[in-house]
Amino acid sequence: MKREYYNQHSDVLNEDMSMIVYGEGGYPVIAFQAQDAKSNNFEDFGMIDVLAPFIEEGRIQVFSVDNLDEQSWSDEGGDKGARAWRQEQYFKFVTDELIPRVHAWNNSDLRPIAVGCSMGATHAAIAAFRRPDLFQGCIALSGVYRTSFFFGDWMDENLYNNDIPAFLTNMPTDHPYVNLYNQRQLVMCVGQGAWEEGVDDLHYIDDQLNRLGVSHWCDFWGTDVNHDWPWWRKQMPYFMAEVLSDIDAQQEWEQPTMTAEAPKAEEKVEEKAPAKKPAAKRTTTRRAPAKKAAVAKTTAAKKAEAAAEEKVEAAAEEKVEAAKEEAKAATEEAKPATKKPAAKRATTRKTTTKAATTTKATTTKRAATKAAAAKKAEEATAAEEPKAATKATAAKTTATKRATTTKAAAAKTATTKKPAAKRTTTRKTTTAKKADAAE
Repeated sequence: MKREYYNQHSDVLNEDMSMIVYGEGGYPVIAFQAQDAKSNNFEDFGMIDVLAPFIEEGRIQVFSVDNLDEQSWSDEGGDKGARAWRQEQYFKFVTDELIPRVHAWNNSDLRPIAVGCSMGATHAAIAAFRRPDLFQGCIALSGVYRTSFFFGDWMDENLYNNDIPAFLTNMPTDHPYVNLYNQRQLVMCVGQGAWEEGVDDLHYIDDQLNRLGVSHWCDFWGTDVNHDWPWWRKQMPYFMAEVLSDIDAQQEWEQPTMTAEAPKAEEKVEEKAPAKKPAAKRTTTRRAPAKKAAVAKTTAAKKAEAAAEEKVEAAAEEKVEAAKEEAKAATEEAKPATKKPAAKRATTRKTTTKAATTTKATTTKRAATKAAAAKKAEEATAAEEPKAATKATAAKTTATKRATTTKAAAAKTATTKKPAAKRTTTRKTTTAKKADAAE
């Protein structure tokens, strides 16, 4: 893999800013670092390693850039106005200086994808939401997006422009950015385990994007998914593959519109932007890998339940039909046989009154016995049918209970995950400091 290090002076920041470029071509990806870190942070914690297949195949080219968090977000004892202004200057450095350099190095006008973890996710999301005309989207993992986490209740215009929940709240549904958002890949993820501070922020952003009618992907992973590098190394390639697939599905690349100054996200624009080609519709519902397994197991349980129900119903029908056949046979047997009239005798026998009476009584008794047998057979048939139906219902209930048990077992299996790896960093501690401490 080709790796090049650059260090150039920023006129906007009046500081030297470093950047490491990985790969020789492909879709441009700008990687923002974790809190207070420099451009090597992404590589030091294995994120370049997990993206190596995409880089080596020429699908992406990664531009890993410095941040200045220690002068803005992290400087909690400093002047709030100066801190907010420094963050706004950093954002101007990204849009006015970094983007043109990326286009030159990538030899294209493709809009970059902004990515990052923790504080890097905050920078990535700010870039994508404030300037969708310059960025194709973002993959933001475990960010905190409300500025009050670092500034408390204080707010000014500069800080407001970097507070995504705040300016999305005031964005009207006819704002031109809504149309642009729907043509971008906006992916944000957070775990619900230890040290994750951005769960509520992401729920709120999810609600606001739904209100605006924006296509997006806010993903919430399990309670064992912590704010730490091992999980981000799993999430980044997973989401990168999905984002690149979405981009590939668009029939043609849209050339970015480079403007000196874009309208602010919080301002209502009366004239709507011209309609653009919408992104290709997704054909599948996206889920975390563990959820996919749960869906597969639930589907198998449903199939087993349906098969069991069919088997029970078939057996019940066979029993009912057999009972009907037995009853019919018994009824036929009980019916009196039809006899042909006896031939007229040539001679007349004299029969006594007593013999005639006895014969009549016997005939009547036999007829009554046969009638009783026929009635008993019919009653047996009538009793057998509800009995068979009852057995069928019981068997069906048993099959349903077994299928339900299978569903529960599948859900339990799906939600069981390996224990999270021990966290190696904290949100407000630089990775560089931790490395020094380890030495």
